[in-house]
Amino acid sequence: MAPPNFPNGMSLHDIGFAALKYPALPPPPYNVPVGNMIGALQRVPSGAQNQMIAQIASQYLTALLDYETSDEPALHDQSLPQYYISSALSLLNFLSTSPDVSKRIVARPAIINNVIEKLLDPTFVKRMKAVQRPGGFNFPAATFDADFGTLLQTVSTVFLYTDDVNATFPRARELIPKLRQWEREYKRSPVKSISNVCERLIPQIEDAEEMFELATMMRGAMSGSLVCGVASCGISGPENLTTCSGCHIQRYCGRDHQRADWKYHKRICNKGLVEEETTTAEPGAEGS
Repeated sequence: MAPPNFPNGMSLHDIGFAALKYPALPPPPYNVPVGNMIGALQRVPSGAQNQMIAQIASQYLTALLDYETSDEPALHDQSLPQYYISSALSLLNFLSTSPDVSKRIVARPAIINNVIEKLLDPTFVKRMKAVQRPGGFNFPAATFDADFGTLLQTVSTVFLYTDDVNATFPRARELIPKLRQWEREYKRSPVKSISNVCERLIPQIEDAEEMFELATMMRGAMSGSLVCGVASCGISGPENLTTCSGCHIQRYCGRDHQRADWKYHKRICNKGLVEEETTTAEPGAEGS
């Protein structure tokens, strides 16, 4: 019921700031790009990570979706890495392991349609490889392969929760020749997800029967990431949980646990980025 203990001393405020305030970085000591934060979050054990994803999405999901569909100049400047994959979209990809997040991205089809339009540009990959990527103090900059893999993974995950891929994303089928090319071209990339995701995206777009069983299995596995907001509860799965009516992300097994968590949750529920840090755990508080 207290804020989760994020790794390496980062806070909810740091994460939101890094995702939404490009090119600015959070104040020290965690003044690093959001990609480095995601790397640390991905190394957290799955139980605690599910709680962290719910906390981050509870506060920032609407803000991230709004940012990604905004007229923010950095998103439209081809000389900047934000044009190719923004800090907000990188965080959305991490959060999209939650079905609730993926469904909210589907509800904003402009986000993935924009990615598809860019991927179809014959010069996109060349320009993405050439763009300068910032690093943080003592942190290496992201690589093209890592960013490209994340971009493709975002598309594939969102497709899992799209009822009719080709109706929602009308140019998706035009990607198939490029996906076949990239599957071969990046077979030996250190980022294995590029080739693997390209291979998976083709039957997703073609609505192939072979993909049905795999997609069902993947959605079933991802549904286990939905957990009660009281970390000690242990109840998971959408059939056992109700969703907060404010953020439509944080879930609870019943009213007792929702009331118990409200003292904390009300401070982050769909708040977006706030000026002052209000989400750090009090001394002695038990993390999620």
